[in-house]
Amino acid sequence: MKKWIGIGSAIFAVVLGAVLYKVVFQGRHGGVGVEINWRLLGEMDYITAKASSELEALNGKKVKMPGFMVPLEDSMKTVTEFLLVPSPQACIHVPPPPPNQMVYVKMDPSAKTEVPYGPIWVYGTLNLVTKKSMYGDASFELLGDFVEPYK
Repeated sequence: MKKWIGIGSAIFAVVLGAVLYKVVFQGRHGGVGVEINWRLLGEMDYITAKASSELEALNGKKVKMPGFMVPLEDSMKTVTEFLLVPSPQACIHVPPPPPNQMVYVKMDPSAKTEVPYGPIWVYGTLNLVTKKSMYGDASFELLGDFVEPYK
């Protein structure tokens, strides 16, 4: 009888651990997704809106992307919309980066996204659509789940 209680307890612990991992890690990050870089986004021909096959395969998929935040809102504490750019020198006023080097990010409203000082990772769903903003066109939209500091 004690043997069966021990086996049952071990199985319960494994299942509980798997459920907690799924809820805490993947729930918080919205799933990790495919890590993409700016070189891949540069394969989008922003004049014809033609994407490479590798980029097309990521349309509508969960991704993880590094970059720097350019807030599109006046609040300096939290944001729900921002542009993601490849470098801090990719200043949005003189001149702005080309559209294939800007990603329009719309965060989940329940996510409390603080304005960081430095590089970040953004997790979310990538869409190959042109989005217009007051700072220029972006060839991509990212429906953001989570932002964390780049490490």
